[in-house]
Amino acid sequence: MLFLFKKMLPKSIFFRFLLILLTPVIVSQLVVSIIFTEKYTQVVLGIISRQMVGEAVAVKKLLDMNCNEKYLNELKKSMKLNIDIINNARLRKIGISKSHKTYRMLRNALIKRGYEEYYVNTYNDKMEIYIPSKNENDVYKISFSRKNLYMKIIWIVLGSGVASSILLLVISLIFLKNQIRPIKRLAKAATEFGKGIDVDKYVPEGAKEIRIAGAAFCEMKQNIKALINNRIKALAGISHDLKTPLTKMKLQLSMMPKTKEVEWLTNDVNSMISMTESFTLHAAEQSREVFSRINLSLFLSETARDYASDNFKIHLSGDKTIDASIKQTSFKRALGNIISNAKKYSNNLYVTFSKENNFVIINFEDDGPGIDEETAEDLFTPFVRRNQARTHGIDGGVGLGLSIARDAALSHGGKIAASNSQTYGGACFTVTLPFIS
Repeated sequence: MLFLFKKMLPKSIFFRFLLILLTPVIVSQLVVSIIFTEKYTQVVLGIISRQMVGEAVAVKKLLDMNCNEKYLNELKKSMKLNIDIINNARLRKIGISKSHKTYRMLRNALIKRGYEEYYVNTYNDKMEIYIPSKNENDVYKISFSRKNLYMKIIWIVLGSGVASSILLLVISLIFLKNQIRPIKRLAKAATEFGKGIDVDKYVPEGAKEIRIAGAAFCEMKQNIKALINNRIKALAGISHDLKTPLTKMKLQLSMMPKTKEVEWLTNDVNSMISMTESFTLHAAEQSREVFSRINLSLFLSETARDYASDNFKIHLSGDKTIDASIKQTSFKRALGNIISNAKKYSNNLYVTFSKENNFVIINFEDDGPGIDEETAEDLFTPFVRRNQARTHGIDGGVGLGLSIARDAALSHGGKIAASNSQTYGGACFTVTLPFIS
């Protein structure tokens, strides 16, 4: 039961606040309406009904004493009532023609006066009370306006209560919307920061608690950016400092006799030089490049053109209207690592791209050997080199290609996953990016 109740509750904070506002207002209006209507009906209708019955009884007694026409006219004029005498007639019906709680008080008042025989006609604009004469040879018809029992005050009170509640709710909704707007701005800033978009324009605003949360977010953002920059600078510095001794080692090895051991060492030094250059370039791109909006189809076509050859065909297909916000140089280099990896193991690469929900999906499927899906996550681990697992990239096979590709995707708020292609039998690398409208 509790689970169903939670499932029925609105998910949005705006509609939850709206429910909190509406519930007490509706309940209080219903309680007030019921209590006021019942009490007012009992008290006021009782008084009006007793007054009407009293007038009818007084008219009957006066007519029983003197029923000549002149007296009847004087009685009509003085009491301002429509009075008729139906001679030689009897009541055909007993009671009230319409069963309604409005006439319940009238019936009770007649019964208290001791009248068992009476008839009240309520089908027209007038309310006609028929009472037999004392000798029961005639019937007196005393007409009242039905408006006497129509209480406008009830609808005035209820209408004013509902109108004032609606007005106050509208004012509350305006204030509520203004309070929710800073929360949405904070959520948007956090989402964009998670996607790698600079959010320096965000300024905390709104209620005190929201400002505290906004200030905490700004502080966290600065700390994360400083941590990332320091890490990239430190690793870039190490890579840069290693270039000089590695270059010296390469020069010394080139002057040594060409033995098998020297060849092995030369290959290792070349790999280390390639690795340091690759990371230094990647760090420089990450630190200085900014996001720009591009057409994804044109961007992928330009990237594919750099790697396609007679022995390696790249086939592109997808929605050509999709735009993406990316760091072009670093993202092109990341995709180049994936394409270069496929080029080493296959002859054809099939690139498809589409928009699904709020994400852009790019699939790279080749017709080469597949991968071991149980160790697929290891493909993105830095410096992992498994030929059977296809971890080589354009960095000369030092195991940084796919790691750099994932790092670039994460900096865009996206991700990369590896699996086997169900269509072409080779590997499939799926790049997911947030769609920015």
